[in-house]
Amino acid sequence: MRADHRALFFTAGLLIAALATSGCQSAAPSAAGLVPARSATSQVEHARTRVKDYLYATTLDWNAGDGTVYYYDAYGKNTAALGSLTISPGFPDGVWTDGKGNVYVAVVNAGSSGRGYVNVYTPGLGKLLRTYTTGLDGPSGGAFDSAGNLYISNVCGMASYSCYVFARPRGQRSSSGSTSGYVSVYAPGKTHPKNYLQSPINIAVGVALDSSKNVFVPNNTGGIAWNVVEFLAGSSQGKRVRFRGLPKNRWVGAATFDLKGALVISVNSAIDFFPHERGKASRKLTNGIFAADGLAYGPDGTLFAGNYEFESNEGNVLAFPPGAGTAARTYAVPYGNGVVSVAIGAAR
Repeated sequence: MRADHRALFFTAGLLIAALATSGCQSAAPSAAGLVPARSATSQVEHARTRVKDYLYATTLDWNAGDGTVYYYDAYGKNTAALGSLTISPGFPDGVWTDGKGNVYVAVVNAGSSGRGYVNVYTPGLGKLLRTYTTGLDGPSGGAFDSAGNLYISNVCGMASYSCYVFARPRGQRSSSGSTSGYVSVYAPGKTHPKNYLQSPINIAVGVALDSSKNVFVPNNTGGIAWNVVEFLAGSSQGKRVRFRGLPKNRWVGAATFDLKGALVISVNSAIDFFPHERGKASRKLTNGIFAADGLAYGPDGTLFAGNYEFESNEGNVLAFPPGAGTAARTYAVPYGNGVVSVAIGAAR
């Protein structure tokens, strides 16, 4: 799918009135309502496989409007999914892991007025450990700093009456008004945010941190040129990162850092590397990249890139060994699903 035709439709605040018939205007769900169903084959496949690191991929089925979290052996010869976690209502817009391999799944279009939630599971999507619901308005991604603080990006604003996210293949990319998205910051072990990072974010589609605790947020500006907003460590006021050589009409889908500290972002149908976190890219990956909504590094420096769509109604995940320009492995997801986020985590 061409990046300039990528479909993202965001509705917030009073605009939700137009969607009153969607059936999503429900009260806050019970705790049981925040525990999605796990694949019946998950534990069986897990028991048969000795895995060191898991690859997680979240998907959106744009026909049904829901999604699934799949997990794989990140480095094994078998690239078939070992198990899955189905999300409904809503879909998993983001996934990330902590130092223990616990898995954080950000769900949108669910919970109170569609604001979403984040569930935390043991490795392999096993036991549910905790749920975040406070300080969230459409959680889209997350990351930790070296002190263990958790940063969660949100697509909608704190003043919104409700928050719903829409994605359809081959539609025109647009956003309905300024949603004033933000990043919630949680102290280690806490489920209530201690502070927020907001201006000048419009729609925060993800978040990444460098080794100095500077925060980088891929930002859907609502126009033809998406950008990346940086918050210096300890600052609540962000500024646009200055890049050179990027297309004027651009979509920025994900951001991460490689093991050498270079900022890595997906721009349209390429992945660009910025060793100085700004300026001109030192190199780029294009082979097999169509719309990389997810980026994550493995412990050996392998880059995992999740394509929202590489063929009609079908996404995948590509694994690029360190320094390689061609993927060594490909991980499939079911037809009709686009990959919207990826993560790597220890299996135990």
